[in-house]
Amino acid sequence: MDNEFMYEIEALMNDGRFEEAADKLSELDEDEMTEELTLMLAHCLSQCARYREALEILEEMEDDVTYDDLSYYIELAGANFGLHRYRTAISLAKHCLEIDENCIEAWLLLCLIYQETGDDEKFDEASNTAREIDEQAWDNIFGDRTDELQFYSKEEKDIVLGFIKDHFGYNYYTQDENDMQGYPVSTLIMSPNEEFDYYRILTVGLGAYRGIEQAPDGKKFVHRVELVASIPGNTHFRDAIAQADWIIKIMRQFGEMIQYDNSWLGPGHTISYGDRLDESVEYDGVIFSPALSFDKEKSPCMLPCGEEVEFLQMIPLYEDEMVFKIENGSMELFNRLYEGLGDASDMIVPKRKNLCADVKHKNWGIPRSSLENILDWDGPDGCYATDRITVENRKVGIMYREPPESRLDSGWRFLAGDEDEDYMNNIENTDIYRLNTICNYDAEIIEYLDNPVGSAFYRNKNGEFRPMDFHSKK
Repeated sequence: MDNEFMYEIEALMNDGRFEEAADKLSELDEDEMTEELTLMLAHCLSQCARYREALEILEEMEDDVTYDDLSYYIELAGANFGLHRYRTAISLAKHCLEIDENCIEAWLLLCLIYQETGDDEKFDEASNTAREIDEQAWDNIFGDRTDELQFYSKEEKDIVLGFIKDHFGYNYYTQDENDMQGYPVSTLIMSPNEEFDYYRILTVGLGAYRGIEQAPDGKKFVHRVELVASIPGNTHFRDAIAQADWIIKIMRQFGEMIQYDNSWLGPGHTISYGDRLDESVEYDGVIFSPALSFDKEKSPCMLPCGEEVEFLQMIPLYEDEMVFKIENGSMELFNRLYEGLGDASDMIVPKRKNLCADVKHKNWGIPRSSLENILDWDGPDGCYATDRITVENRKVGIMYREPPESRLDSGWRFLAGDEDEDYMNNIENTDIYRLNTICNYDAEIIEYLDNPVGSAFYRNKNGEFRPMDFHSKK
């Protein structure tokens, strides 16, 4: 193989154009594929999240490699990691360290594995060693980026734009990134067409930032999103562009929340605007739903690093509707929106009927506007509490922690202590809240919240919490 071809492949890889490099390498005849080129092909496939293909190529090479072939075992470990075969990947990474104890790729791979599996102690140990070997390499992956703007690479942006063209259409007006006050997000405004009788507004750039999703078991996952909003197609173009202005402001606000708060957005989340961004808009927040659904024949938007970019539809809500969601759950709200608005349930118009204006809400013991942020909590913070506490303003008498029911559930349950079986069997007497809300009713529970699943406490006659048998909590 001539040097010119090798230089071309290396240049593509250095530019992050791994798909192109993999295509060119795959075109070679079998007798042209040296071990070096085969490893380069496996590396490119892994970078494109085609881990199974990479693994098949590497396993075919197994009989021809030596015990100390560091490049081979690094690629093999990476492919296994991509397929979530963590034990195998750890074993292979440690084998690489037997060959070279300062192999930074192996140390970084161990860091990634321990981060994904939630083993903070081992992550810290591996990170300390990796940073001693190559501080910059570690920082490029794990360093704090909350104060830095982030852009898609050219290849990533081309993938996202290609996905948008395939799934949303291609007749659009682009608002330039420079109009976003320095935030690296461009906005596409798509006109109605034969397939979609409505305008669509999409961000391109929010997904460049890797928001963090915290799961109930303590694991943290990268979460990338682009936002979508829809405007009825019978809106005049000039009015649609004007209406898009406040929608784009909201999108940017959420983008800054992801970046600077190291947070994430997901289906079913409701978020308040805070101060309204436009006097003509009476909505108080939004709920997010998946903008696309995929069957087995379709694929999500995958970046070369193997991470998915999810497209979330923004649906504006009035305050009554946001409270309804908190009290009844996101699916009940989605059902109410569809029943009231039909196919236009996800359309954004300056004013529409408030679908929960007539819903009777509970009279909270503490007005929601008076709740304070008094809990410093890292992790899922959903919980259940009875009306004895949140409506009648009683102190917590029993608290216990069950296995979480969802990724947003902390597992904590709070009762005043005198609820009988009939009371507990009436689902209207118990609701889902954030832990911080219940701490506002009874701050004495805070010091017990770090206890694990299976913990249970009761308040004795002296007003002090004491451990109790988890199975006798009721």
